[in-house]
Amino acid sequence: MANVMTNPTFFPRRINMYVPAMQYACDVNNGGVCRVNLGVPAAATTNTIVNALDTTAAATTDLTGVAAVVEPYGRTLVYVGSGAGATAIVMYGWDYLGQPMSESITINGATPVLGKKAFKSFNKMTNTAVAITVSVGIGASYGLPYHALAVEREYTNGALAAAGTLIAAILTDPQTATTGDPRGCYTPTTAGDGAKTLSVDLLFGNDVNSSGNGGLHGIRHYTA
Repeated sequence: MANVMTNPTFFPRRINMYVPAMQYACDVNNGGVCRVNLGVPAAATTNTIVNALDTTAAATTDLTGVAAVVEPYGRTLVYVGSGAGATAIVMYGWDYLGQPMSESITINGATPVLGKKAFKSFNKMTNTAVAITVSVGIGASYGLPYHALAVEREYTNGALAAAGTLIAAILTDPQTATTGDPRGCYTPTTAGDGAKTLSVDLLFGNDVNSSGNGGLHGIRHYTA
């Protein structure tokens, strides 16, 4: 029988609640599968974080006024330009624990580039100078509370659905601006639409590496 995790309700941005080499959590079964409630996920977008930002000049854009991602453990991002150009973007923000993080992306013209890290809230974005505009939205993959090892099943509106895809946690230590999420991400079979509830049964691991890093919260996020 899987534990059912309740969604986090109080993770103040100014407090980093990351626990190095975390071994135990009350909502994680000892060697068992846990059910993670992902709430009512919003539909993926292409411009809800940044909308058509002019990148003709190198700049830093304040994103502290942008609303946090509604999903409890964050979402990956989608970056896209208005036309030919390879603007270098660095997104700065926090994960659901209030752990600072940053992600480096190079825009591929008008072809969307998928981010790898699950952001919960945002701080700023920097860009190099290329004469296009850049937009950033939320992607189709969801952040996870702990270091995920395997996916068992998915539920949509409480009904069993085919299991989606687990994007493996990245164990690189230390992390970099281009590595994937250190806890892994989940891409559901049922896309978010702002109406359906989503939950997933996952197996979590608390292993640490030879340097004593890792555990349930994964390797510490990178930030510049």
